[in-house]
Amino acid sequence: MEINNILKLIIAIVVSELAGIIGTFFITPSISGWYAEIAKPAFNPPAWIFGPVWTILFALMGIAAFLIWKKGLNRRDVKIALSIFLGQLVLNTLWSVIFFGLHSPGGAFIEIVFLWLAILATIIAFAKISELAAWLLLPYILWVSFAGYLNYSIWQLNSLVNGWQTTCIQETKLCSDDSYIGRTGLKCEFTACPGENDDLWRMTTDNKTGITFQYSETLPTEYIHVVDWPPQVQILNELFACTEAWSETARAGKTMKRMVNDRIYCVTRVTEGAAGSIYTQYAHTFPKDNKTINSKLT
Repeated sequence: MEINNILKLIIAIVVSELAGIIGTFFITPSISGWYAEIAKPAFNPPAWIFGPVWTILFALMGIAAFLIWKKGLNRRDVKIALSIFLGQLVLNTLWSVIFFGLHSPGGAFIEIVFLWLAILATIIAFAKISELAAWLLLPYILWVSFAGYLNYSIWQLNSLVNGWQTTCIQETKLCSDDSYIGRTGLKCEFTACPGENDDLWRMTTDNKTGITFQYSETLPTEYIHVVDWPPQVQILNELFACTEAWSETARAGKTMKRMVNDRIYCVTRVTEGAAGSIYTQYAHTFPKDNKTINSKLT
């Protein structure tokens, strides 16, 4: 292969992979936060599989684009085919922005229909120049077809049949000061409780596991400050689940769900008395890589 063609191949693959890299800026923050919380169908693949699949698909796209490019940009059909190819790359990135960035499965489904049509148009345009280039895009359109069905299923599971409004199963929430708050917005998110401020959540990294997480800097203990430091961190090989509870029993404690910087935290507070002192234990639980991370401090 000539050096000029090798350079073209590298550029074509890098440009294709770049579309995926841009998308990860919107995907990564939502994987452990918003995406972990929404309802998903039983056939939803594990989160780890998407990275390798898309890396391979973008590489195949780059090779296909190279096969067309090396035919010569002086040809009108080559220019048209590559223009359509670049257009579908933009639509590919835009889907990540809408679905993960804007948290809009409905809007993303509409967008992925246009993406699918753009991929089909690219395959048709490529086939007129290089059949191999067209065949290299076949896995791509098949995967996007599956992704479109998955997108539609997620949209339906998290929406009412006749609109975009998410079904709210709990209309009010009791705050720590015994006041009640309601839900606002299309996603049924609760208004912040009085005194709740994400800026008061401090970032820390566990030295043993290397896991970075946040905890509430201001802990409502009545007599003492935090004495158990650093927090005890456990990695549980199970999917994250959080059920809010309001001190039904002293042993169970009080559990509240918080969203801080696009990550869900399940905060459980248990208060016990011993030897004339009151001890309050806090557990901050959150999802990471299909596992549950639990940090405790007293």
